[in-house]
Amino acid sequence: MPEDRSLDEFGRATGDAADADSGRATGDAPDADSEGSDSADTDAADTDAADTDAPTPATSTATWTANGADCERCGERAERRWLDDGDRVCPECKAW
Repeated sequence: MPEDRSLDEFGRATGDAADADSGRATGDAPDADSEGSDSADTDAADTDAADTDAPTPATSTATWTANGADCERCGERAERRWLDDGDRVCPECKAW
């Protein structure tokens, strides 16, 4: 039977292969000078680009209430209401 292992072990590289990729020995801290002074400028530019390309957050298009809720247009009680021009409406009031 296989030995139980933590998922954390799969999320990080271990051993000689990881050390060879990083170019330093196990336990060595990165040099302060290794990143250079241009790193901060590049990071700032990347952040600005990410802000303009950020996706629009998802908006709920429907709600469900076990005991029903009033339609914001006609007042009829409905378990499921859809968002239509900012109002939560019953199926009959929804512009499909």
